[in-house]
Amino acid sequence: MEKRFYSKLKKELKIANQTPIVIAFSGGMDSVCLLNLFWKYNKNLIVAHFNHGLRDTAERDEIFSRKTAQELKLPIVTEKADVTAYANEKRLSIEEAARKLRYGFLYRVAQGYGSEYIAVGHHADDQVETVFMHLFRGSGLSGLSGMREISIIHEFSPHVKIIRPLLTFWRTEIEKYCEEKKLSFVVDETNALNIYQRNRLRNETIPALNQLYNKLNQRILNMAEIIQKEDDFFDEQTSRILDLVCDRIEKDFIQLNKKELSKQPLAIQRRLIRKVAIILKPDLRDLSFENVENLLQFVSVEKPGEIYLQENLHSIIGNDEIIIADKKSRWIDTLYPQVYEEFRVNADQFRIFELPSNWYLELDFCTKTEINTLNQESPYQAYFDAEKIGLFIFIRTRIPGDKFQPLGMTNGTMKISDFFVNFKLLKVARDHWPLILNSNKKIAWVPGFRQDHAFRVTDQTSKILKLSIFRK
Repeated sequence: MEKRFYSKLKKELKIANQTPIVIAFSGGMDSVCLLNLFWKYNKNLIVAHFNHGLRDTAERDEIFSRKTAQELKLPIVTEKADVTAYANEKRLSIEEAARKLRYGFLYRVAQGYGSEYIAVGHHADDQVETVFMHLFRGSGLSGLSGMREISIIHEFSPHVKIIRPLLTFWRTEIEKYCEEKKLSFVVDETNALNIYQRNRLRNETIPALNQLYNKLNQRILNMAEIIQKEDDFFDEQTSRILDLVCDRIEKDFIQLNKKELSKQPLAIQRRLIRKVAIILKPDLRDLSFENVENLLQFVSVEKPGEIYLQENLHSIIGNDEIIIADKKSRWIDTLYPQVYEEFRVNADQFRIFELPSNWYLELDFCTKTEINTLNQESPYQAYFDAEKIGLFIFIRTRIPGDKFQPLGMTNGTMKISDFFVNFKLLKVARDHWPLILNSNKKIAWVPGFRQDHAFRVTDQTSKILKLSIFRK
């Protein structure tokens, strides 16, 4: 076992014998075996013990962990937390709350000691249990691939790696090693109780299946390894395609090109949606199958709308784009100009006026010759007859009954609400879209779309006002 373990460290995980390693140490058999194997290879270890406080024997485990580290002359860091209170506060299961608190602690220890690696004692039997748990939840390839020997949990850190050197060793091998080396360890008495899903799998379901199917555990382990390679391939393809499909990536939202997404095979579409969700929410374990399918079904009917996903993520489907965003953030302010009160600006002099969320309105004056030479491609730039604008510009949002005469419409007017619908402005952006009004509070411009026909530059115009809206 030692020979295989050290070969794995050197050749597969490529970890030098002086690299600082944080050992996740519970005091149980698996972690004792892991620590002992590492200690013979590398003395630059930090023992980290997390006391969940969920059992009467939790203090015994912490005392044993301290004693073990002392005997090996290794530094130890311990922490205790109220898992039950945290689970109630965050509305999590006890298992998930314990996981978050435990890994949060381990990552803090790693960062405090400048370590890039946290070693945990997961073994082959744990891998089989994990695959079954994901299978019963209805997971895709990523779930059926199980745990990786080396992985990054972006929820906690994009740099520190979790390593599982025992992942290809069976529990019986670990038991034999501890017996041969006469290693002491503590026993978690709750492992025999079927109070958690994993315990029921370990104690009842998997043993029963192995009686029906010879060497099932080894087959599951082999399958997980095969699926890992296939999952890696699909993930590489998904990352490459994301560059083609993604129009914009920001902290709080990602904008996808609806047409390009629809061109992709269904399997890639599903992966793209999940990948985007994880980018925005690193602590999101996975999107449910139902939520992904609901979103893709909505996209296929080519109808604008909004769908709630999960964990405060929602998706806004426009005619040309799909935006997945954090519902709690003001992501719309980054993508589009939005105002939340009325402003008045002097229009008789050059100035830059600040709007919310780093958006700005710039006023300038120019000649007809300059209009012909300047770039007029931006929908957030327009030219007006300055005399018709007057001394002031007002900036506000729409109110019921707002109308204007879009440039090119020689007769009649159009309601702003109908205009937004016709020009396919996202519904979530309409209520706070800025409207530019003249001194008499008549709508002169809908930035990003059209100015009013009455305020256009004509042969009779003597003074031209140039308005631009931009974001720094």
